[in-house]
Amino acid sequence: MSVRCSLGHDNPDGSAFCDECGEPLNAAAPAPVAVATSAPPEPVPVQQVQPEPDPAFAPAPAFVPAPEPVQSFDDPQAAAPVAQSPVHNGLQARLIVEADNQEFDLSGKDNILIGREDAVSSIYPDVDLTAHGGEDGGVSRLHARIFVENGQYMLEDENSTNFTFLNRQRLAGKTPTQLHDNDEVRLGRVLLRFKTA
Repeated sequence: MSVRCSLGHDNPDGSAFCDECGEPLNAAAPAPVAVATSAPPEPVPVQQVQPEPDPAFAPAPAFVPAPEPVQSFDDPQAAAPVAQSPVHNGLQARLIVEADNQEFDLSGKDNILIGREDAVSSIYPDVDLTAHGGEDGGVSRLHARIFVENGQYMLEDENSTNFTFLNRQRLAGKTPTQLHDNDEVRLGRVLLRFKTA
């Protein structure tokens, strides 16, 4: 910024006298002040430039790939993973509730939780015995687990309150035991039959 005397000579800002003609520059000082006050409105357009990146950020989120997973929920494609799962472990099995013959298909699943649904605790077991006498029969929310290990179905009690029995033998908590076709599984007082055919 420079200060100009009445004859038009430019002088460095803050000069008291003109370097060319010696004229006192105190009177000329208000003019630069007016110029300085006119300068602050210039940053206002800079503030207008800042909102421009906001629209740039709107397209940036990768919501474009989201439609691809949505397409994967179509019935034909959703059925495809289910069809591939049994091939994954090559095993087929089911649990049958003796009281009402309700069947739970375990085929193609490597880890199956058995118990009672509890929405408050966000517990949703794979085999929900709530509607099959589970609550009255003493089935815990997370009672037992069936899983695949070395190509074999295993049964494990999850430290349930009323215990898990395999062929009338009580299982120790967290102790996997191999399952065989037609085994009797009892969770509390709810009787189930394990079938592989």
